[in-house]
Amino acid sequence: MFEKAALRTAKLLYALAIGAGVIWLAWLCLVHLPLWAAVLVFCLALPLLALAAAPVAAGGALLAGLAVGLITLTRYGLARRVRVDD
Repeated sequence: MFEKAALRTAKLLYALAIGAGVIWLAWLCLVHLPLWAAVLVFCLALPLLALAAAPVAAGGALLAGLAVGLITLTRYGLARRVRVDD
């Protein structure tokens, strides 16, 4: 249960962080540059952004996933279990 909750949360947060970075870069390029320059800068800057942001996003997603996993494990342990008396 811990691993499942932690992994699902980490994957989701990593995808959101990287997606937000790509959208931010696209917005920055399209707002401040003409279309041809925006396409060129986006294609050149996206790999650099991915190299710089991937470790930070992965670390943050890992920590958040571990926190959610611990919370899930704690809540599951504190929940009252139903007993079936034979």
